[in-house]
Amino acid sequence: MKARVLLALSPDQVVRRLALAQLDAAATACMRVADRDDAEALHDFRVALRRLRSLLRAYAAWYDPVSKNLRKRLRRLARATNAARDAEVQIEWLRRMQPRLKAGARSGLAWLLARLAERQRTALRAARKVVRKEFAALEPRLRVTLHVRKRGRDTIACAGVTFAQATEERLSSYCTELAADLADIGSAADRDEIHAARIGGKRLRYLLEPLRGSVPGAAAQVNTMKAFQDRFGELNDRFVTAREIAQAIEIAGVQAEQILPGLRALAAWIERDTNQRYRDIRARYLGRRARTLLAPMRALSRKLATANDTKPRRVRLK
Repeated sequence: MKARVLLALSPDQVVRRLALAQLDAAATACMRVADRDDAEALHDFRVALRRLRSLLRAYAAWYDPVSKNLRKRLRRLARATNAARDAEVQIEWLRRMQPRLKAGARSGLAWLLARLAERQRTALRAARKVVRKEFAALEPRLRVTLHVRKRGRDTIACAGVTFAQATEERLSSYCTELAADLADIGSAADRDEIHAARIGGKRLRYLLEPLRGSVPGAAAQVNTMKAFQDRFGELNDRFVTAREIAQAIEIAGVQAEQILPGLRALAAWIERDTNQRYRDIRARYLGRRARTLLAPMRALSRKLATANDTKPRRVRLK
């Protein structure tokens, strides 16, 4: 594709091309999902689908081609892959914990790993089946829809709006929302608030990614939000694992005497690790640190607001 002036184009021109690129990435990953030896295929599919949904959500006021029914089906498809991903993350982390446990506690870990491995196998089979079947039905409809130059909900109000202006509005709004989410977090017990901040950080990162080649400073902020997302994601993963261990302790049954010491040791370790990760997040992102985090992104927003006053850098839309 020839180089275009990214910031000066209309939102529908840019978003349509970016969305089609993510749809292509999802289609490529979907073809690999059937290969059980391709451990990254489902992950790559999830990422492409997440970026596509995030992009369409962010610019819906200016470019809203996808029907409510298609959006719901995309959301259900994304959720259908969650169980396999959660089990995979827990297995990887618990395996790393084995050297830290005393020998007498490892039977509990082995029991939990076997339980999670079976769940992962079942979830992967279901996810592969759903992804191949549902995406095969969705992709052609999405591709046709994305080739249509359909404007947003208010065509007149959107006339003359550039991608820079639309992105500035969303960036400013996302910064405000994330600031509110971070302000709501008071302790490691605030799991819903931590989850909301994680999602808010992810949306900011995805919003900024297309700007890396056209707005100075955008690439650095993408890296900042990637680190933010990773830290909040790891903390959220500990919440999931803690719930899994608590459930395992409840259903230990006749094997309780052999496995409970290990499960309780894991529960204690999870609690310590969760608190440590929360303290790290608090020191980096909460309170006054939230303003420090968001200040460069608010500065980017101001750059975008005046982007049409200067000649934008030329970038290649991929």
